[in-house]
This record gives sequence, structure tokens and C-alpha cells, in this order.
Amino acid sequence: MNKKILLTSLIISLTFAVNAQDWWGNSKKIKGNGNVVTVSRSTSDYNEISVGGSFDVILVKGKEGKLKIEGEENIIPYIETEVSSGGTLKIKYKKNTNIRTTRRLTVTVPFKDIEGVSLGGSGKITSNTLIKTDRFSTNLGGSGDITLKVDADNVKASIGGSGNINLEGRSNEFTCSIAGSGSIRAYELKTDEINVKVAGSGSVKTTVKSKIKAKLVGSGSVYYKGNPTHIDSKSVGSGDIIDRN
Repeated sequence: MNKKILLTSLIISLTFAVNAQDWWGNSKKIKGNGNVVTVSRSTSDYNEISVGGSFDVILVKGKEGKLKIEGEENIIPYIETEVSSGGTLKIKYKKNTNIRTTRRLTVTVPFKDIEGVSLGGSGKITSNTLIKTDRFSTNLGGSGDITLKVDADNVKASIGGSGNINLEGRSNEFTCSIAGSGSIRAYELKTDEINVKVAGSGSVKTTVKSKIKAKLVGSGSVYYKGNPTHIDSKSVGSGDIIDRN
């Protein structure tokens, strides 16, 4: 199995182990009181967004650093929104807390220029606004869902777990990897070339113009539309490259 995929799986496993410790350990337990309020927060500019937890994050075009949080009033104080020294906006719960919401928790994040989006957990990240950049990457660990519109020369997407990444737009090169049963749904992301690695039962759906390179370990498969002139695949297991034209 590819070393990067193994590393991704290890990181995801460790993350879940830490979360489980917090859940059953001495973490502070907070249950939402049902009273929904909206608050604004300010941060510095950011070039990437990282979300950890069961948040519903909506990306919109706008001035960076002007966040809006809608959720239960006794839960919001336990949400951290900070920008790291490397320029990553991190949205997560405070350490040693066990949060149980009873209402939807939404964070609206405006952006001007971003190059990466990542999600760990069972949350959602969505954007109906086109993200335009030279290089873009999106990573998902867990059972969450990411839906984005992207226009970039180079796009990378990776999943560790059972989540879904949905992409539309354009790229010259599309690189994706799955460790687990997740799904990358990118029929609407038109690309010239795709490089795929799947370990497990995951699936990749793509529309490709010229070249497919795939390495499959397990029962995972690549479904493609378009008329690529070159297909290079290696499979260990029952995985396959399937024409969906």
C-alpha cells in the first residue's frame, strides 16, 4: 500500500483515538440549550481552511476574517476560530470538551483567495462560489462531506474514511487518493489528466480528456467519462477502471 495512504490512515486513527479519549475521559460535557443566536467574529486573513468537528461550514465570496456563527448560545463560546502562523483558519471546539448540539451549527466563512480546504469528522463544507487558484487541495478524514467548485491548474483530493468529496469545475491535473470506503465524485470536474490511488472499497468518478493513471488495492474502482487516449492501471484485488460514457 502507498506510504502516503498508510500515513493518512494512521493520522485519522490517532485523531479518532484522541477524540474517544476526550469523550469518555474527563472532558467537560456541554449540551445545547436550544436557543439559537448569531454572532460575528473577526480574524486575520487566511489562505487555507481547516475544520474539525460536526460543523456545517459555508464558504462565500467576501472579505476574509468576517465570520458568522449561527448556533446555540451556550455552545458558541466553546468554538475556536483562529488563524495559524502559516495562514490556516482553524475552526474547532476547545480541547477537553464534549459537545452535544440539539440545533444546526453553521459557520459562514468569506474568502478572497484560498488554496486548501480540509475537514476532520462528520461535518460539512460547501461552496457555491468558484474557488479560482493555481493549485488547490482538499482533504477529508472521517464521514463528513465536502462540496466545492474549483478552477485550478492542479487539484488534489484525498479521503481517509467513509466521507464524500464532490467537485465541479476545471483542472489540468487531478490527483486523488482514498484510504477506506469514501467517494470522490468529480464527473463535473473536467480534467486533462488524473492520477488515482485507492486502497479499500472507495470509488472515484471523473471526466478526463487525455490520460488516466490508477493504482487500486482492494475492491475500489475508477469510473470515467470522456475519451482518454491513455489508460495505465495496476490493480491488486477486484478493483477496476470502468467506462461510464
